Order: sequence, then structure tokens, then C-alpha cells
Amino acid sequence: MEKPNNGFLDKIKELYPLYDRVKKCIIYAEEFDPKHEFFLAPMNELRSSLDHIFKAAEHDDDLDYEINEVKEHLDRAGYDAFELLSINLQDSITKKLFDYSTDTLSQVFPEYYHEIRPKLVEIRSSIAEIRKRKKYSKNGSNEAFGSYFDHVSILMKYNQQVENIIPALEEFKQKKLKEEFEKEMLERKIRIKERIFNAVIIGIGSAVASGILVYFLTSYFIKNSTP
Repeated sequence: MEKPNNGFLDKIKELYPLYDRVKKCIIYAEEFDPKHEFFLAPMNELRSSLDHIFKAAEHDDDLDYEINEVKEHLDRAGYDAFELLSINLQDSITKKLFDYSTDTLSQVFPEYYHEIRPKLVEIRSSIAEIRKRKKYSKNGSNEAFGSYFDHVSILMKYNQQVENIIPALEEFKQKKLKEEFEKEMLERKIRIKERIFNAVIIGIGSAVASGILVYFLTSYFIKNSTP
């Protein structure tokens, strides 16, 4: 094999930023997968892109075609990894916040409802668009994966934000539970006092009524028994 010409090297260098983003996305996808599974689909696309790189190095007359194939395979690898990473990160965010009430999130983490949750919905829509384009396009999407890497950065940032806010959420949750417990105990004491008070009043009332009844009955019998 002859040494690749400068045109080949220049074109490969132009693809490096895309490759670097795709590689990071694949690593993140595997890292944030609950089972830490190996994802075959994006790795197959990387393998295909490597095959076209060597073909481009060998066949100068097909250089543009082979480099374009490299880019398409990198894009598809990025899409596959992005979809997996997006699902895993959104699941991670949802699970971390699952145990906290709407009130707790609103009080301690208001940006979740104002910013993060709407953005997660938007990213889900982006994933749906990716699937749609991949399904109806023979060569996958023509839109570069690089434009979607911003979503990866956003999801990573949100996941870290959620991780950082968990102690504050837990503290607020425990405080609310303590306040609710103390409130319940206070209400219970009040109910007990009310029952005791009502029982005393009823007892006094019954005693007074009984005394009055005895008085009138005694007076009646004394009056009627007098000759």
C-alpha cells in the first residue's frame, strides 16, 4: 500500500471532531447503562467506518465516496449511541427524583419544572425525529450527528444537577415528614383532650341529671308518704 496522499489525511482530520464526539457518546451510553452492557449497533457502525477509511487510503479515485461513507457510518453510530444515552440519562434523572413529591421539587428544585422537564420532552421529540429519518432514509439521516451532541452535553449537565440537589431534596423531605408527624401528634393530643373533656362534661351532666332526678323522686315519695 502506498503512503496516503495529503488529500486523504486532510479529509480524515476533518472527520476527527465528529469521531471524537461519537466515541464519547458511546462511552457515556455504556457508562450510564444500568447493566453496563456492550452496545453492538454503534460499534458495528464504527467498524464499517474503519473499513471505508482503509478503502479510501487504498483507492485514490474513490476517495470522496469512501470518506462520505465514513462520515455516514460515524453519524449512524452517533445516532445509535445518542438514542441509548438519552434514554439511560432520562431514566436516571426520573428514578433519582421519583421519591420526591411535587411540592418538594417545586420548593427545592424549581428549575426542574421550569427548564429541565420541558427540555427532556424536547429531546424525546428529537429522538423520535431521528428514528423517523433513519427509517425512511436509505442511507440514514443526512444531518450530521454533531448537531445532536449538544443534547448529550445538556443531558449530562442535568443529570449532574439532579445528583447534586439530592441531599437538599432529602433534607427538605425529612423536614416535611417531621413537621407532618409533629402536626399529626399535636392533632392526636387535641383529639384525646377533646374526648376526655367531652367525657368529663357528659359525666358531670349525667351526675347532675341523676342528682336532680333523685331529689325530685325523694321529694315526691316523702310528700306522698306523709299522712
